[in-house]
Amino acid sequence: MEQPRQLPVGEEIFLDHIAHFVPDMAEAHREFNRLGFVQTPYTEHRHIVGEETEPVPSGTANRCIMLPEGYIEVITVSDASTTLGGRAKAQMERYVGLHLIAFGCADPESVQGRLTLTGFHPEPLVHLKRPVGLADGGEDEASFTVCRVRPEDMPEGRVQYVAHHTEEIVWQDRWLHHGNGIVALRDVVVGVESLDKVAARYCWFLNQGGPKPLSEHVWRIPLDRGGVVIVDEEGLGALVPDAELPEDGPLIVGYGLLSEDLAKTEAFLKERGFAPESVDGYLRLSLPETIGGTLFIAENEEKLPWIGG
Repeated sequence: MEQPRQLPVGEEIFLDHIAHFVPDMAEAHREFNRLGFVQTPYTEHRHIVGEETEPVPSGTANRCIMLPEGYIEVITVSDASTTLGGRAKAQMERYVGLHLIAFGCADPESVQGRLTLTGFHPEPLVHLKRPVGLADGGEDEASFTVCRVRPEDMPEGRVQYVAHHTEEIVWQDRWLHHGNGIVALRDVVVGVESLDKVAARYCWFLNQGGPKPLSEHVWRIPLDRGGVVIVDEEGLGALVPDAELPEDGPLIVGYGLLSEDLAKTEAFLKERGFAPESVDGYLRLSLPETIGGTLFIAENEEKLPWIGG
């Protein structure tokens, strides 16, 4: 079976990854292991500042769950005195869970210029690096270019663009096969007070023509791979009955995943002590409080609740 194309080309935009912000990486590691996910080793982020040539610590560290399409990142604070570490710490003080949405692009410089013209305030491009172990026992360095906007431009979290420069190092085959049968990240779900205002903002941010209203309370902005699902409080209640919007702003609710065999995924999760709910052809699983968020799992995207529900 041919490996899906991982990265966008030209002006394509993919949902590249989402990230859980967690206070205890060891506990998060145990929970994602129990969920059946293979995780990459713990590594600290580094970035290049200004005209410097040597990267310096960013103040955050991660593990990643690599999928044949997209990935899930788990981030913790390693140094809260840095700008990035301080921001991550403040976000976790709101709630533990999903605080980052990264969209894949091929040309971050062009994206930065477009965002400026459409009223956003992009920060200088950040060149990130992190060491990555290789299957043969050696080590190489993964590199990325990230385009972020100021936090108040996208108040639901750290919403950014990323361009990967080392695909073969990041998506190693040994990390792509998970016991739970999950094979792809598809959509991210954002809970907000006002659908029209947030949908317009995301359409500008993503250079898309307009959202697709799936119901009065659920809208979706489709991308070249994946999409952004925006729900108001009533829509959120229908998707996750116990969830509520925080009083201090929007919420990244959860994300859609695709399974190669939904029955296998359900059986695996139950065997590991989880209680996924089977709802109209998909599974819904609220994750432990130590990692936060809700998973929506289906065999194809038409079965995800905001598309086929």
